[in-house]
Amino acid sequence: MISNSLHESADVHAAQLRLDELGTARSTDAVAERAELLRVLGRLDEAIQAAEESYRLAFFTGDRELVTEARLRRARVLQDKGSLDRALSEVRACRQAARTESWGELEASALYQQASILVDLRKLEEARTAISDLVGLRASQGAPPEQLAALDDALEVIMRRMLTEPS
Repeated sequence: MISNSLHESADVHAAQLRLDELGTARSTDAVAERAELLRVLGRLDEAIQAAEESYRLAFFTGDRELVTEARLRRARVLQDKGSLDRALSEVRACRQAARTESWGELEASALYQQASILVDLRKLEEARTAISDLVGLRASQGAPPEQLAALDDALEVIMRRMLTEPS
């Protein structure tokens, strides 16, 4: 099986250093960052706890955009833990909320994450559609050509997989 090339690469050493710097800080931003760092480091049980805490903190702020960001963060951890159907459901809800509220960057993030989950689920046609939608969205947002080229590369990878992998 070919790996999901839509997963981001990370500098594990830098992530560990930053996690050490954060220590036990409890601010909404610190908890959110800790969840992401723990995920990157593969410490998924700790990451899901931090992601849940991040969601609760965001919820209490009353800021719906922060809540949606926290839900996407939690979905990334769920994806890494292999809870793909739950992650996909969460991401789709986030995408809809972002589209409804015209949170363009958040919608773009949700679309990319949705495509990544769909690749993991081997739903390549749906992943291709998500990336195509993302290209259109980012182009309408005036994304720089190098970002659009990177999305075109992701689309090409998905299309190659569609040709080489059985359905």
